[in-house]
Amino acid sequence: MKSMSEAPNYLTYSPEVETIAPDEHVTFDELSRTMQHITRHMATRYRHAYRPVHAKSHGVLVGTLEALPNLPEPFAQGLFAQATPYPVIMRFSTNPGDMLADNVSSPRGLALKVLNVEGPKVESHLGKTTQDFVCVNAAAFAAPDPKGFLEQLKTFDKNLDTPEGVKHAVSLGARAANAVLKAVHLPSATLEGIGASATHILGESFSTVAPLRYGRYVAKVGFAPGSENLKKLTGTAVDLGADYNALEEMIKKFFRHETAIWEVKVQLALAPKASDLEEKDKDFPIELANKEWPEDKSPWQTVAHITVTPQDTYSDARQLFVDERLSFNPWHALEVHRPLGGVMRSRLKAYEEAIKYRVQRNERQRAEPATIDEVPA
Repeated sequence: MKSMSEAPNYLTYSPEVETIAPDEHVTFDELSRTMQHITRHMATRYRHAYRPVHAKSHGVLVGTLEALPNLPEPFAQGLFAQATPYPVIMRFSTNPGDMLADNVSSPRGLALKVLNVEGPKVESHLGKTTQDFVCVNAAAFAAPDPKGFLEQLKTFDKNLDTPEGVKHAVSLGARAANAVLKAVHLPSATLEGIGASATHILGESFSTVAPLRYGRYVAKVGFAPGSENLKKLTGTAVDLGADYNALEEMIKKFFRHETAIWEVKVQLALAPKASDLEEKDKDFPIELANKEWPEDKSPWQTVAHITVTPQDTYSDARQLFVDERLSFNPWHALEVHRPLGGVMRSRLKAYEEAIKYRVQRNERQRAEPATIDEVPA
């Protein structure tokens, strides 16, 4: 494995790293409409508007993010250029747009909002002082591009009215099938999403799965257990049938007394060996979000730590503030951390329209906190 001190040929950022399809705005519009339909459908069912994806929170933490000192130049970029402490909000969730029991397996999410961030922002985030990272517990996105993302959302949309008992049964069946495939060393990426093992959410590792600008370079950003008390939860089997909100209770119980540390990791893209390679032939494609970048060629490197001390992770006031008034969007970003690739571009309109409808439907005032004191204890 290459060390941080070596100098691989990292991909240098320029606008040309993206390949923008001339008609992609049509897909973006339909994707936004589909998200709106999911949100409105659920609002009719629950008499309340929730997020169209990752609707169910399991815990909201406040902590401190601080970059490691003396990082090598390729890693000392943007938010991580200096060892400056930043307040951070962390929201744990699961993928569906409906409020299912936790024993229905689905991909898990971690959204972070870093506060007090100075510097030029992308055009849609001018005047704000936050930087968001939106992550799932995977190394690559479930769809390759915006059209694939749209088809995935349409599948969610079509299954909104499937009874929860059926979803639970499918989840259990997928979990069993996936266990069999793993036993013969043939894991399924599809079953991994809906049939993942029932494990502790605080032991999970998360990543942006799609790339973003990393100062002079291009990268994916990840978050992994750093302290021993988190590491020992990785892969730990838990009983998710004990409570409808079992994951929420686990997080609450842990942070009554524990302090935890996450490692913030970066995987930098390498420049392609030839300038005329098609996207599908690149090891580090920008426009194919479902292709996992090879770790043997560019390993993940730790660039910062997040420290979280004991707290009430889901008080009524905190839950209302984060779930009702906040939004997490990769386009809440510094220009030096601009989201890249079609999947990221597709989120700009869809996520913005989703929060607008949600706060209007629930008669809430939208918030983008300037200080951590705005987050209720």
